[in-house]
Amino acid sequence: MGRLLFAAIMTALVAVTGAAIADDAMATPYLVAEFQPVGLNVVGLVPEGLRFDAPARGVITDGLLAGATMTGIDYVLMRHDGVGIIDARWFVEHPNGVTVALTARGYSGEPAPGVIEAMIDPAFVPPDVDIPIHGAIWMETMAPQYAFLNHTVFGFTGTSNWATGVLRVTARSLAP
Repeated sequence: MGRLLFAAIMTALVAVTGAAIADDAMATPYLVAEFQPVGLNVVGLVPEGLRFDAPARGVITDGLLAGATMTGIDYVLMRHDGVGIIDARWFVEHPNGVTVALTARGYSGEPAPGVIEAMIDPAFVPPDVDIPIHGAIWMETMAPQYAFLNHTVFGFTGTSNWATGVLRVTARSLAP
């Protein structure tokens, strides 16, 4: 019940704020990041679907904290309907010493029955396509110049390509 409620809230949040992100994109704090995997830990089939952990490294290429490195893990659950559930935890470190803890929750792809079956086939080759992702980001920091991050939700959109391993994300503040 709790997971369904969370999914409904996340879906409503993204649906309601999607236009706001586009309308005032230049007036709100934002960041752009790119990641590459550094491994894959397959947990396997669990009751909810296929579970795997994807450690990765990345860099913030534009916006807030540009130049910061990111290390973390995406805890991914591929549901039986083919939609991926993103639960990521990241450590952000800027060359100026600022550190930020970042949590991202969201969705990957669209319903596509048969995805799990294809993925567990030993002959599976990841397709070279950009899969859309979206969700929300929460941050925590002790840096006074970024204190607003401690009470601001960011909406993110981007793509994930399993063949190349590249994950690109753009996040914008949803604060009024």
